[in-house]
Amino acid sequence: MAIRRHVTEGSRGFRSGPENPLTAPTPTRRAVLAGGLGITALIALPDVLAGSPAYAAQQTAVGSSTPAAPHFFLYGTTGPRTHAGVEDRKSPGAGSSSASNVVTGLDLAPVKSADGSTLALVSTSSTGASRSVTLTLVDTQSGATTARKALALPGASSAASILTRPVFAGPDTVVLLVAVSEPSQPRAVRKTPATGRETVTTGYTWTTHHQVAYFDRGRSTFSGPHPVRLGANPYLALTDAAADSTHLYLWAVQDYSRIVLGKGAAPTSLTTEFFAIPLGSGTPAVVAASRGPWPSGANARILATGHVARVLAGRDLELYSPADGSLRTVSLAPMHEVGAAKPGAITLDSLPNGNALITNSALGRAIVVDPAARFATVVVADYPRVPYPVRGASVSADGRTLYTLGARGAGGLNAYRISDGSLTASYTHGETYTGVYRMAGGNLLTLTAGQQTGLSFFTPGFEPVATAATDVLVAGVY
Repeated sequence: MAIRRHVTEGSRGFRSGPENPLTAPTPTRRAVLAGGLGITALIALPDVLAGSPAYAAQQTAVGSSTPAAPHFFLYGTTGPRTHAGVEDRKSPGAGSSSASNVVTGLDLAPVKSADGSTLALVSTSSTGASRSVTLTLVDTQSGATTARKALALPGASSAASILTRPVFAGPDTVVLLVAVSEPSQPRAVRKTPATGRETVTTGYTWTTHHQVAYFDRGRSTFSGPHPVRLGANPYLALTDAAADSTHLYLWAVQDYSRIVLGKGAAPTSLTTEFFAIPLGSGTPAVVAASRGPWPSGANARILATGHVARVLAGRDLELYSPADGSLRTVSLAPMHEVGAAKPGAITLDSLPNGNALITNSALGRAIVVDPAARFATVVVADYPRVPYPVRGASVSADGRTLYTLGARGAGGLNAYRISDGSLTASYTHGETYTGVYRMAGGNLLTLTAGQQTGLSFFTPGFEPVATAATDVLVAGVY
């Protein structure tokens, strides 16, 4: 991954002059996958802008005598080619630094703690007939692994499909929600594809059971796994989840094919159910019917007000209040005013002033809701629609600016003032980006699709500073 740094006279501490190609860490498929193909992985890279003289001056101005360059993390998979391994290179202005492969074979995308200081990663492994999952915690400032602990899953067979998601529960606990799906009743399944040639495969009936374990970050120990007692019948593996310092919150739905009905009983219509489970337990203390769609495996959010929130189909907000135990749906009227054939990338952010920001890239609309006014919409901002971005919008560190992708064809980036939805800045040079991320140091990173994933680095004021490319097919930046 060769990085090119852009420099312009008098701009934020960067010297004037032509573009200078600089060496940088080179994350490649072979290093990321250790010889495998198509396995999800996470690699760490230094923030090239945070290592600049401008960043050092900024940190010194706020009283930091030893500014540290935070890391960012690329999460993704690889294609069919293999390349040379990761090499230690110098990052622009940051001294000696290197890209490092953190974890391969991840079950799901990484999850970041509420304060942004830690990433949680989960992978599954087998030793003989024994199955286990491993939780890895990574410090986002240094890129160092701060904890790695395996959890045995007694009773899980070697044929089981295991899906594990980590959920941060306050600063001290990480919850592992484990769905173990076991196959049974093998049978021949005949299929005739478009070619007309019949094929015979083996089909199975899958039954899922959920377990939960709690990792104490201070002691580096697990408690559990405990069976999650959702109901008499099996539930689907996918759940939506969030947690605070007292409870794990789940949205789940029964597996229609596994429901046991009495003789002559009419088929039941399934609705999503909501569960509040006290930390340390697997037995729900609260069970309620949800009006929202079936869970998709998304992470819900704990808002600044303490409400547990998830976005429904990009147009509504479902809220659980731990204070009064109510579960309700808030219709986001401005989102219903815009039509879209297919869903787009959706974000939900809790702003420093207590309000919540929801964006939907397929609709090209962002709204701010005020929890103090029963989640009434207080700001609406329209921006160019981008149907299939990796991430279509990001919020500045101070919660005042929304960064979005530019219009199709024009490309570039836009910035909007969150307080009133007005456009404050834009940048384009004809490049169409597929994602925009605000990094820990406040800088911006964009993605460009192609044979390689393009990475472009900007200051918060849209000053282009560096470009790069990686063989990793990036699915997310953290």
